[in-house]
Amino acid sequence: MGLRKWLSRPMRGHHLGVEDLTRGDEGVPATKRRRWALQTIDSAPFQAWVVVVAGIGFLTDSFALFCLNVVTPMIGYVYWPHNTENDGTPQLPSSVKTALMCSTLAGTMIGQIAFGIAADRLGRRKMYGLELVIVIAGTFLMMMSSNGEKNSMAVGGWLIAWRTIMGLGIGADYPLSAVITAEFAPRKHRARMLSWVFFAQPIGQLLANVLSLAVVEGFKSQITSVYPACPTGDEGLGCFKAIDRLWRLVVGIGMVPAMIALAFRFTIPESPRYKLDILRNVHTVFEDTKDFFGGPEADEEGGELETLPTSPTVNAPGLSRVSTSSEIAPDEVIGNDSESERRPSSIQHRPVSYQHIELPPGDPSYVPPLASWADAKDFFIAQGNWQYLLGTSLSWLFLDFAFYGLGLSSPEIVRHIWQNPQSDNSASSVFDSLRDNSLHTLIMVSIGAVIGGAAMIKVIRYASPKVIQFWGFLVLFLLFIVTGSAWTKLLDSSRSGLIVLYVLSQVAFNLGPNVTTFIIPAEIFPTRYRCTAHGISAASGKLGSWLVQVFLAYAFKSSNQEERYDWERQNFGHVLQVMSAFMVAGAVVTHFLVPETRDHDGKSRTLEVLAGGKQVIDELNKHRAQEED
Repeated sequence: MGLRKWLSRPMRGHHLGVEDLTRGDEGVPATKRRRWALQTIDSAPFQAWVVVVAGIGFLTDSFALFCLNVVTPMIGYVYWPHNTENDGTPQLPSSVKTALMCSTLAGTMIGQIAFGIAADRLGRRKMYGLELVIVIAGTFLMMMSSNGEKNSMAVGGWLIAWRTIMGLGIGADYPLSAVITAEFAPRKHRARMLSWVFFAQPIGQLLANVLSLAVVEGFKSQITSVYPACPTGDEGLGCFKAIDRLWRLVVGIGMVPAMIALAFRFTIPESPRYKLDILRNVHTVFEDTKDFFGGPEADEEGGELETLPTSPTVNAPGLSRVSTSSEIAPDEVIGNDSESERRPSSIQHRPVSYQHIELPPGDPSYVPPLASWADAKDFFIAQGNWQYLLGTSLSWLFLDFAFYGLGLSSPEIVRHIWQNPQSDNSASSVFDSLRDNSLHTLIMVSIGAVIGGAAMIKVIRYASPKVIQFWGFLVLFLLFIVTGSAWTKLLDSSRSGLIVLYVLSQVAFNLGPNVTTFIIPAEIFPTRYRCTAHGISAASGKLGSWLVQVFLAYAFKSSNQEERYDWERQNFGHVLQVMSAFMVAGAVVTHFLVPETRDHDGKSRTLEVLAGGKQVIDELNKHRAQEED
């Protein structure tokens, strides 16, 4: 959809002035309107503006999450100048650093579940944009953190508190952006649109490193290039001030794309599938779909819609569903136009004729039930769809254990790989250390992630997310087991080889499960539980990232910095071997518990078919196998 249509579309489905909701569509039943809307969405072109609106916010989240890699060394120079390594370089205390990471991830977990549930109950549109307000507020408050006058406050406590707030907004964006993109996406472009949205994550990482490198170079004249720490007294006052401004500037830049995205997110229309399945506002969806997707108009003469051709459906025996659809009688008088905005009630205030129609799985005319405890128990327990939720949750947990173990520990890993203790007899200066941290992270993490993410956008057109996820886990297993086994030898003899393996790992992450774990939960659950299920799956991933931070904190625990540094260099290979076991577990879970979202022709199944759950998908696969035999 072009910018002109975006800006000129009706707000909340209403035109200015008195709107005629029956323009040439008199006598058209609600089921026909529903079919028309869903088929129009699934046959629409690539929705670039949906990707842009979701992607900008996701870029902000990524920037806010991963800027810790470049910000924490800066904060260490300013507020913990006496907490030095064996070479005299100041650093953040390990307890504060671990608390910063874990508080951010804990807030992210809460945001993913809370906003996921809220989006299913209250609507996607009401929640969308609110999460960016939280991120902006948390970012601004983090920029204001300090020790106070004469150390009257603890800067570490403030940083942890505001990072938790930021985490709430960051986490909320996962289910909202994924589900809104999936529900607006045409069938054949859905996986690619979701891949484009997630591509904002490596772009956010890249920007964090590029911008930090730029601002370090910009403050070069004020940062000492002689000493490993800012000198004490008046001599080092300018250095302290420069670094203190520097980290606040890097953090604050992340608010810029968030503010740009706010205007678009607050004006995005409600998801048409949410209106159809939850609000049951068929009339407003009919108008919104025409405005947003430029769908066909109603036939003025006959009152019949020119429906798009539908893909063949399978009338699976034993799985045909009964849909109770109400149609307006010819002589019926509607006294209140607002009735079309209300949810259906068991008490009908006007004569209604009911028809019980046997519908095949995924039929666009089928109206699913509303969410309730009884329905949730039936869908997830009785029908066995808990297996799908368990599969998406565990695969994301296993992935993030490794991804965030490497991603949020990048400064330490990068330092070990690039620094050669046999030739580097003296510590780097403050300027060199900050510049090298940004530059080396840019080379080892960001470039590989961007290459993998860009390749994913192309590959997802030809391979299903499940296939990519399965083989991605296996490739990561091989890379981790090789890198972990050769870690100490490569550190001493071929650090360039270690850099190549690390970059390949980042490529494999983003050309594999790091993207597909984001895509699959947005596709396989019904509208009434889609955001909640995606939020639970994503929160499971953040649980894995939280666990790995605790694991690394205790694994690298030592009595002094010199012992810790030596232990890391000698034993990080074993940590990679542990991560490789999680990659095998991810492949096993993907194979047995994650469903295939494409048919045997390689075409994406509609969200309506996938919403049928395990029984429907199993029956469709069985029917297709019988046809092939």
